[in-house]
Amino acid sequence: MLESMPNMADASPVQPIPEVYAVFAGPIDQAGVQRIFNSLTTAIASRVGHVHLLFQSTGGGIGEGICVYNFFKALTVDLTLYNTGTVASIAVIAFLGAKRRKTSAHAAFMLHRTQTTVQFTNTEALKSLAESASLSDKRTEAILREYINMPRRKWSQLDHNDLHISAEEAVQFGIAHQIAEFSPPPLTPIYNV
Repeated sequence: MLESMPNMADASPVQPIPEVYAVFAGPIDQAGVQRIFNSLTTAIASRVGHVHLLFQSTGGGIGEGICVYNFFKALTVDLTLYNTGTVASIAVIAFLGAKRRKTSAHAAFMLHRTQTTVQFTNTEALKSLAESASLSDKRTEAILREYINMPRRKWSQLDHNDLHISAEEAVQFGIAHQIAEFSPPPLTPIYNV
C-alpha cells in the first residue's frame, strides 16, 4: 500500500491563487450540494485564498440547505456570496453561512415557514409531517435569529405568509453585509459550480 503512494518530496508545491470567481444557479438539492462541495474543496486543494460566488437559488431541501450553511461556515478559505437576483427559501439559510454576504441593488430575498403536501395522507402520516415541519421551522428559525434582526411585525408576517425582502432591507436586517455587484475584473475566468 505505502509503495503505491506518491512521494510527497517529489510533488511540486501548488502556487497559491489569490482569488477566483464562480457562479452557482440552481436548487439546493443533493446534486447542487455535491456541486458546491466538489467546487469548493477543489478550490481549497488548489490553495485559493478567496472565492467570490454568485449565488442564485429559489430554494430546495431543508436538510440540504442547513448542510450547505454549515459547510460555508466551516470553510478554510474566504468566501463572499453575491445575491444578484433571488435567494429564497432554504437558500437564504445557506447564504447566511458565508463570512461575507453581498446583494445587488436589484436583488431580493424570500423567507417562508416549512411547507409540505398532505394530499392523500392518513392521520398518522399527517402527524408525522406536522412534527417534521415543526422541527424544521425550529432549526431554520434558530439560524435566522442568530444572524438577522427584523422588526417584530416582519417575524409575525413570516408566521403567516411569504416574506419578501429588498436588498436595502437585507442589509438593514443583517442578511447581507452590503449592497455590491458581482463584478469580476476584466478577463478573469468565471467558473461554473
